[in-house]
Amino acid sequence: MSNLSKVSLAHCQAIDVHAHPFTPEEFVRKLSISVIPQDIASTYISTPNQPFPGSNMWVQILIQRLARYFDIKPQIEEVVAQRNARAGDYAKYTRELFKDVKLTGIVADFGYPTPMLSKKEYGELCGARLWEVYRIEPVMVRLRQTCASYGEFQEQYRADVAQALKREGVLGLKSIIAYRSELEIGPMNEAAAAEQYAEFQLHERAKAKELRDFCLHIALEECTKAGKVMHIHTGIGDGDVILPKASPSFLLDLLRDPQYRETKVHLVHGGYPWVEEAAFIVSILPNVYMDISLQNPFSGHGVERILSQVFEFAPFDKVMYGSDAFTLPEMNWLGVHLFKECFERVLTSWIDREYMDAAMAQAIGEMVLYRNFENVYQKQLKEACV
Repeated sequence: MSNLSKVSLAHCQAIDVHAHPFTPEEFVRKLSISVIPQDIASTYISTPNQPFPGSNMWVQILIQRLARYFDIKPQIEEVVAQRNARAGDYAKYTRELFKDVKLTGIVADFGYPTPMLSKKEYGELCGARLWEVYRIEPVMVRLRQTCASYGEFQEQYRADVAQALKREGVLGLKSIIAYRSELEIGPMNEAAAAEQYAEFQLHERAKAKELRDFCLHIALEECTKAGKVMHIHTGIGDGDVILPKASPSFLLDLLRDPQYRETKVHLVHGGYPWVEEAAFIVSILPNVYMDISLQNPFSGHGVERILSQVFEFAPFDKVMYGSDAFTLPEMNWLGVHLFKECFERVLTSWIDREYMDAAMAQAIGEMVLYRNFENVYQKQLKEACV
């Protein structure tokens, strides 16, 4: 028996705890290798066997895996032609991809792309169970246009997020405050927040740190009352992230606040590239969890290294599978494929070193793929919004 046959995750279902919906229009317009620049300089000099200009490792892996799936040569032109041909029946192709990797559920952030997509249409498209995390920043942006005073803004903001948490299929709230101000969250300061409201009314991307901090505190309070989970973006992401203050370590004071001792918090993206810090945090705070979305699949071959690093500190029941797929179904598909490949190798190395037996390694793989999600969100598990 080969080493890699000791653990097999191919038959395991996967629940993606962080992803974004996508549209057929984007699929037809863009390639699955959408990180490649649209324009290549006319002076660019290419050599035989060179990767396509602008591509990186995750794109290379995607081309290889799609070629294997289509049973064609791993050449970008052939892969693109094949996938575009299959896009003629977009829903059928999407469902086939999800079925191939046994992707049975998605926790979706409908805050991106905008305008927000229909949950019903997206659910019908991919054929998976859908749950939602309700993003707070679009609420803030919308209310700044209709609320003349700070007092009215805060009252309606709290009412909006509280009402959202009552909806079936909503697992919790989500904040991207790392993009707008930073993750070093101060204590609630309503006077300072009120002073910044006029600036926020003028500019929706205004830093307005005290105001944004205050709104995050309210979101945490409402999640606590509702018994639901607060998702907080950590680590890298879009180019406008406040990178020097994006490490999850800046959240420690907030997460240690006795007021939130019983609040479940989900560190989205596991703080990548500060994954060790996220792993340490979830190891010391009982109600804080992490996923490995974004770093999987977009770090490519780095997924194997990251999985090994995460479990240097993180308890096995504190880490969940995720992809951060955001435009095309191939992202969701490759996320599961790459994760399973890499985690099988990591788990098998633990068996070879006699850290555990094959049965335990297999169980850990299943925990991260879907069982941890079922444990953390068990109260809302049957309340999929689609």
